[in-house]
Amino acid sequence: MTTATRHLGLGHGSAFGERGVAKRLGTLGRHTPLTGRRLLEIGCGDGTYTMRLVDAFAQIEAVDIQQDRLELFRERLAADPAAAQKINVRELSATELDYPDRSFDLVTAIEVVEHIDDLDAALRQVHRVLAPGGRLALTTPNRWFPFETHGFLIRGKRYRPARGPFLPWIVPLHRRLADARSFTARGLSAQLRRAGLEPVAMDYIMPPFDRSGFGRRIRPLTDGIERSPLKFFGMALAVVARRPD
Repeated sequence: MTTATRHLGLGHGSAFGERGVAKRLGTLGRHTPLTGRRLLEIGCGDGTYTMRLVDAFAQIEAVDIQQDRLELFRERLAADPAAAQKINVRELSATELDYPDRSFDLVTAIEVVEHIDDLDAALRQVHRVLAPGGRLALTTPNRWFPFETHGFLIRGKRYRPARGPFLPWIVPLHRRLADARSFTARGLSAQLRRAGLEPVAMDYIMPPFDRSGFGRRIRPLTDGIERSPLKFFGMALAVVARRPD
């Protein structure tokens, strides 16, 4: 789905806290090695995920369009000269990547694609810059999760995600009101294939509950659901796709 006329909100991929970061990287890492020669991280934000991957790559290109988040990342790198030698931070849109063809072994986009206005164009760019056999690893909101995970706008007034129960299930309304998209595994797979990328793994992640007292009490239950056939109700999709050889 391309919604060029719709303005999507910006995200903060590290906002869920340490357990959320670990769950996303852990789930993706079970389906593809998060290692290689060159990594492109789309939507790097303040570098929360980048810094956890720095030792696994010879070089990392980290891009985002939010200047304030990039400044936080650069401040972090100023305090870590070893990481700064390997990471190049740039303000750059996913739809306008200016890297040569076949440049990267891995592209990551963690809690990012739901915010990209022209996602089809961005995925074509990812396909172009991936080396043959290279992989795209991403996480994004799952439409079957019954609660909205981003804000939404009604008649000019913004509402917090908690005010939108079951909004993702009412697809036309969600598309009109929500700050970010949500996806089904089938729909996102079709969109990846249109860009020439072959999905090789689809998984689901339940909420990490880093900052919710009630959530921490029910974590054993939700973590169990994550390992069960009911996991398709998870908060996020974790997807790995590959550029064919």
